[in-house]
Amino acid sequence: TLAVGRLPSTSALNMSLLRWLAAASLLLGTVIAASFTTVDDDHDVLITNLLSWLRDNGAYINDAVVVRHVNQNASTPRGLFATKTIEEGETIATIPWNLIIKSKDKTGEPGWSETDCGIIDATIEAMSGDNITPYGHYLLAQPRGYTPGFWGKEATELLEEMLNDRLPPNDVDDMLDSEWKKMCRGNVNNPLHVHAVMLVRARSDWDLLVPFYDMANHNNGKTNIQHKYNPYVESIKETGHSLIASKRIEVGEELYNSYNHCKNVCDQYLDHFGTPEMFLHFGFVEFLPQRWLFDFARVKFDLVQGEEDKVSVNFLVPPSERGMAMLREELDRLESFASKRRGMDYKEANITETEWTLLWQYFDALRDALSFAIKSDEALVDDVWKLDDDWWVRDGTIKATDDEHWIRPTPRDGDEEL
Repeated sequence: TLAVGRLPSTSALNMSLLRWLAAASLLLGTVIAASFTTVDDDHDVLITNLLSWLRDNGAYINDAVVVRHVNQNASTPRGLFATKTIEEGETIATIPWNLIIKSKDKTGEPGWSETDCGIIDATIEAMSGDNITPYGHYLLAQPRGYTPGFWGKEATELLEEMLNDRLPPNDVDDMLDSEWKKMCRGNVNNPLHVHAVMLVRARSDWDLLVPFYDMANHNNGKTNIQHKYNPYVESIKETGHSLIASKRIEVGEELYNSYNHCKNVCDQYLDHFGTPEMFLHFGFVEFLPQRWLFDFARVKFDLVQGEEDKVSVNFLVPPSERGMAMLREELDRLESFASKRRGMDYKEANITETEWTLLWQYFDALRDALSFAIKSDEALVDDVWKLDDDWWVRDGTIKATDDEHWIRPTPRDGDEEL
């Protein structure tokens, strides 16, 4: 799993986060990674068949890489591991264009548009009919409804109560209701179609579903693989989709990708896609480092592991007294929510164990993030409330006027309330 190591015992907050990290390893063994463990051991057969099919059809997969359970424990998720030393720049895998699931009318150029729902249609087709490929069978075997936008009604309502239409992530039901149902005119009552929508959101590389690539787990603190070619700006029709080692990888190390800070590829994600959005899109709470953006309070910071394993707060915009007061208000409300809801019988409430576990894992992370920020000794100034709607923009390519982010506008000092 994504370990962050020991935290000092002198800080109650650090101990709280330590308990959360330990619980994540134990409770989310089947729900925190790109490649999920299933109850049925046939999943191992599906992976073996998939790798054989890929190699038989022109894919290159480095012989020094194997797919196995983390810690070689069947209760943990699977990942990619090195059996030999892999040098920086060495190719991990190259998947030919014809083995990638994509929109039928796609020519090799980038471009998800408001009318291009073909990747979801292609995924449905890949999992249907009499001639399903090993990749289609692999996708069919993935768990259903594990990301928050695809939870049941009762779990979604509880999550929305927790978030209070203020705390991130925003737009929990956006992809299924807004994109698939309204924009794509898709069927939200067909379980296979809903599964395809979730898979595209959770496993695709933008508008491509790439076998083997989607088996690499995420860890921004230990990333050691990256794209060779940028599929968002370059045609990969001739080259295929390639992964390379971004640094030397030793024997036994896990190969980690970054789902939101992928080098030279994820510029659109850098500024707005943090831990809450990872939870919404991929269905897990990432370990340190974490990025948190609270748009209603104009507060943005990273949680990082500092000296002596102490968790520290790195503010990416100067925090304000007004913003901190808003965070305190939400932290108090969260504690009240937990007192009221944490002891409830979730099964009687028609909430699954996976939904319940994930909700409280995210609650713990959210509560700790708010606590760390509030207890920080950072100087408070009002500058952020004088900035325009791009107050949160720093390193990426997305701006407030673009429509590919989830940051809600907030009024500047002197402006009327929105």
